[in-house]
Amino acid sequence: MSEPRQRRIAFVTIGQAPRRDVVPEMAALVGSHVRIDEYGVLDGLDAAAIAALGPRPGAYRFATRLADGTAVELDKAAAEDRLATLVARLDGAGYDLLVPLCTGAALPATATLTVEPQQVVDHTLAALAHRCRRVGVVVPLAAQVDTLHLSVPVACPVRLVHASPYEPDPARAAAAFAAAGTALADCDVVLMHCMGYGAAMRTMVAAAAGRPVLLSTHLVARLLAQILE
Repeated sequence: MSEPRQRRIAFVTIGQAPRRDVVPEMAALVGSHVRIDEYGVLDGLDAAAIAALGPRPGAYRFATRLADGTAVELDKAAAEDRLATLVARLDGAGYDLLVPLCTGAALPATATLTVEPQQVVDHTLAALAHRCRRVGVVVPLAAQVDTLHLSVPVACPVRLVHASPYEPDPARAAAAFAAAGTALADCDVVLMHCMGYGAAMRTMVAAAAGRPVLLSTHLVARLLAQILE
């Protein structure tokens, strides 16, 4: 009797692969029976090429990470163009799932089943909001607080705060997450709306907020695990 075919996922970051800050934590939830390959829209680019993709004045921006851990900001439209090209190249390459590691990027239609993190986390938040007085959302950048667009309407007030998952100074990072949690302490539930957030960051926000805190990476990874079970 032949061995069952190994299931395969392509994780696609808007930064550079590998994402050692994100993928190992997700892989542990998905399961060791699944092969994970990583790709990045900034792979192979030098500093000048990456700088050219920086945000234009007034444009929506993404926060992401290079392979060496350096944080960068990208223009949303430029990042989405490169992401669409990369996803199109991976479509039809034999993967069971394509998964962008971003909760705000638009994607082209694909023949391969694609799990869009923004749809997963935004619809989860919207479902919970029907029984909430107020929900909280943590985003990486101060500029995103006034410009974040959720993909579905939410039935209660939403309070947004920012805390970067890419802050290199541990003390500054801890202070930012504690401040975010404190600011959202009167929310019924909190969503950390970026695939760069990890379990340790969630713990800091939850300790300060005293409220349930949802992690985008865990929501998506647990869904992937069930699809590929």
